[in-house]
Amino acid sequence: MLLRNFYIFLVWCTLSMPEIVHAKQTDFTIPLHGEVKIYTSAQEGEPLYKAVTALKRDLQKITGSTAVIHNLSAMTSPGIVILNSEKDNLLPALKGWEAHHIYFSRIHAQQQLILQGADTRGAIYAIYEFSEKVLGVPPLWYFINWKPEVQKTITVPASLDIQINEPTVKYRAWFPNDMDMFSPWRRLNKENNELWLETALRHKINTIEYYEKGTYSEKTAYRLSSNFRTISSYGLVITTHHHSPLNATFRAWDDFWKGIKKVDIVPELSLANEDKIEEFWRYHIETLHRANVEMIWVIGFRAAGDHPFWKTFKDAPGSMKERGAVISKMIKKQRDLVLEITGNPKVQFRSIFYNELSDLMADGYITLPDDPNLIWNYVASRRDHFPNMDVQRLNKTDNNLGYYFNYQFTSTGSHLAAGEGPWKMEDNYRYLAQKSTKPLLFSVVNAGNLREFVMELAANAKMMWNFNTYRTDAFLADFCRQYYGADKADRISRLYRSYYNAYWQPRHAGFQEIDRQYIFQDLRYWRAIEGIAKAMKGTYDPNPLKEMGGEQVQNRTYQIVPADNGAANQVDAIINGTATASTAFRKVTQECDEVFNALNGTSKDFFDTNLRGPAYFMYHLNTTLWNLAQAYKEGSTDKNRRSALVKQAVHELEQAQKALHGTQYPPFESWYSNNTIFNLEKTMNSLQSLNK
Repeated sequence: MLLRNFYIFLVWCTLSMPEIVHAKQTDFTIPLHGEVKIYTSAQEGEPLYKAVTALKRDLQKITGSTAVIHNLSAMTSPGIVILNSEKDNLLPALKGWEAHHIYFSRIHAQQQLILQGADTRGAIYAIYEFSEKVLGVPPLWYFINWKPEVQKTITVPASLDIQINEPTVKYRAWFPNDMDMFSPWRRLNKENNELWLETALRHKINTIEYYEKGTYSEKTAYRLSSNFRTISSYGLVITTHHHSPLNATFRAWDDFWKGIKKVDIVPELSLANEDKIEEFWRYHIETLHRANVEMIWVIGFRAAGDHPFWKTFKDAPGSMKERGAVISKMIKKQRDLVLEITGNPKVQFRSIFYNELSDLMADGYITLPDDPNLIWNYVASRRDHFPNMDVQRLNKTDNNLGYYFNYQFTSTGSHLAAGEGPWKMEDNYRYLAQKSTKPLLFSVVNAGNLREFVMELAANAKMMWNFNTYRTDAFLADFCRQYYGADKADRISRLYRSYYNAYWQPRHAGFQEIDRQYIFQDLRYWRAIEGIAKAMKGTYDPNPLKEMGGEQVQNRTYQIVPADNGAANQVDAIINGTATASTAFRKVTQECDEVFNALNGTSKDFFDTNLRGPAYFMYHLNTTLWNLAQAYKEGSTDKNRRSALVKQAVHELEQAQKALHGTQYPPFESWYSNNTIFNLEKTMNSLQSLNK
């Protein structure tokens, strides 16, 4: 079974049943064919009301009964009472950021089931805690197409008392970044477009990192994008990306001046035009401020895209020290503008030390404003996710610290199959946390299209709420019990560990505090396959893989160290490494098949989606690259051998695609049809052309 079977009693005490009240002060029952009353002061359109309607939907799914929402002022009989301590004073206020409490109490002499939050999100979390812990609705219900067994009787003991104090980490964010599959899927219907936000809240995430170019015409001036409005409507905090501080990407520079300012000649994007840059920023700040959204304001200075500012600004200085001074000046200017426009001295800021900023921070070339509301947001090293030198060199500090961890990476990381794993995530956060005198204030995990990383996302959310007590092994055991059943939890949790450990580690770790420091993720396979296919059209080179353009650190694109793989060159290292990984992934797939055949229903589908399918994908991806590397090595002397190996590589890539497409269960029936970043069809065509 997906979830444990248990009956749930909704405890009601009514004035019409005094004999029961006096006879037994424990449990009470009502028939579920009756009307369940939900009382709340939330109004339609408010974030809390969305969660209340979700509770109504959950009750109907579980019981088949009809729940009716009433205002608190209409409380005439027992029901479920939703309280937000910031505005509802029927019971003593609950204290603590996002704290929540589920219990029974009397209101107007009637016993009521209370779902209480210290604030709006606390009340929302109380609702979803009740749905999960009492009704049995799993947080990933929409992502796994969960279908409950309708219960004939619901029971809750009168002793029910679930109290959850405020989280360890105040701001906990998800960041859907590479959305080649996610965005088209969201456009299919309203549920896809919105229920991922409910999923975030069910995991007690409170922030979404997002960015958009915005709207730049007179008709839409100062209008926030629909995606930003939707995120805000769920009661979630919004923060923007490191290439879009203030949600103002310089990619929109021309659109802004033509669409909003109606100029004939667009000002040059240069440091000399500081007044024009300030005008551009001011518009974006005012747009967000007028929309009255809850913001963590990102302040930083980068190019028109995900690059250092000196790639765009022609008058940028040449030395790193001078570049750091420019960034420091611009960050201060952005902060001053936000304070001026919002008029709020306590506004929350965040500065993200990504890529070049990380290097500049490590060398001491960045000076940040002395602001108690600024989060110093460190970032895992680029391409391989462990603390970069700025974190390693950081002394114990009183600054507010945050961390940005990638479960994926745009150009070389995991995209179609999770690769980093929750243990690596935990190690990263614990390393940064010991650098601070106080708890981390912010966390964000980059998970691209989300679906491939839902277990890892759940792990991060759990850790950020209970940072000190969280342990990945314990989390994974609980996760497997919830989604696969108690009888299979131990075996499946071990399988997850085996899956991650099967990944090829192309070089030895140099940073012992992090598990699996370097791994070869699926986008690295894609680049390596394309790289060798291109090399096969020329003279044989035992080191055919070249660094990406603009790579700032040598050997960072692939991280292949031949000597660490018992080889003298890239090609032999690839052959040795992929052979070992193929064997390991093959063992995982064989055990996955045994577990898969023993599962039923949603558990079976989710297991196939989250573990078995990715394991098969990575097995075939390894064998694809192994065959191609062998074809490249042997092809110069044996054309028939080359042709056969290339043909086998194509076959293995077809099987990799089949493994993924076989997991397109509802609501993801067409999920891979928009896979443009790792385009399997295009790569297969590239390989097939080698035999023409």
